[in-house]
Amino acid sequence: PCNPVAISYLLLGMEEAVWFIDPDKVPGDVQKSLARDGVTLQPYHELTAYLQQIPAEQQIAYPPGGTSMQLYEALPPERWVVATDLIGPLKATRNEVERQQLRVAMQKDGRALLRFYRWLEHQLQQGAELTEYDLGVRLDEYRAAEGDYQGASFPAIVGYAGNGAIVHYRATAHNAAVVRPEGVLLLDSGGQYLQGTTDITRTVALGPVGAEVKKHYTLVLKGNIALSRAVFPEGTTGVQLDTLARAPLWQAGLNYGHGTGHGVGHFLNVHEGPQGITPNPRGVRGQTPIMPGMLTSNEPGYYREGAYGIRIENLELCVEKMESEETKYYGFEPQTLFPISTELIDQSLLSPEEQAWLNEYHARVFEELSPQLNADERAWLKERCRAI
Repeated sequence: PCNPVAISYLLLGMEEAVWFIDPDKVPGDVQKSLARDGVTLQPYHELTAYLQQIPAEQQIAYPPGGTSMQLYEALPPERWVVATDLIGPLKATRNEVERQQLRVAMQKDGRALLRFYRWLEHQLQQGAELTEYDLGVRLDEYRAAEGDYQGASFPAIVGYAGNGAIVHYRATAHNAAVVRPEGVLLLDSGGQYLQGTTDITRTVALGPVGAEVKKHYTLVLKGNIALSRAVFPEGTTGVQLDTLARAPLWQAGLNYGHGTGHGVGHFLNVHEGPQGITPNPRGVRGQTPIMPGMLTSNEPGYYREGAYGIRIENLELCVEKMESEETKYYGFEPQTLFPISTELIDQSLLSPEEQAWLNEYHARVFEELSPQLNADERAWLKERCRAI
């Protein structure tokens, strides 16, 4: 329900393109526009019969990861030719207009999050009884107040205290924990705007926390910064980059049991390939080079079962950094616009370079968000973007 796409197949020929989809899902004006571009529509269930009518001397290229066995077995094996995915890399690589629109989506998301966290702080100060589910509903309302909002990009993960250690936790109206002005809150959420798709995780202290929590939080932050600051040669894959985010935790004998990053669509799926940042060398996500224009999440974490969860997530755009005599070098630019909590940082664990990165990031967040805020909102943001 959060993905604005339809189940369909596309058959591309040298002189024709046929889209197999339920025709009721395609508005009339879109059908006319597609027809002008040489794309015809056929019912979804007609694909197999259509393929079987293609002359036997013609072979059909297919991506194995997106083709069912039922479809594959409809033709003799010699009719098929394994091919790389043509569409995925085109979607994953944003052009200049998409990059500009993504910035607009991030500004909207940042303002909505700012208003949500201000509201949460006020409610807790007033002694209001709120559950994790209440927080998810309220955050969606703040996003909906921004123009062109089309709904959440996935069901929000609102994990308070021990629930934050459940990586894909989802609170419901019946099982949600009460959120109190103490401990740690992990909030992973995102929005679908016409200008782009967002996905952000922030971990915040709702009251005093111990030194262990701050240590683990800071190690996660160091991993996030290390990946964001990376400069790497053309052809580098997510498997090669994954260790940068884990190294600070590994050095303390800690780890996390999920991938570090996934591709994000442009007003499409919040999890979308082909690229990713993962420790798994098998599969497309780990084997696809990270290229300029690709938007990928950067989300290391640490989870203490029954106690707390920590994750810090920004969406990073791959950009060109420099070109040497041998090859091009790429890096990342954070696109997410919201402060990273500094209350949980053990500053003794951060290097001067890491502190500088965080201060520069916060300066950019304030510069991007403050123009459309009122005085109270601007003061709140300024305090949370203060240099450390």
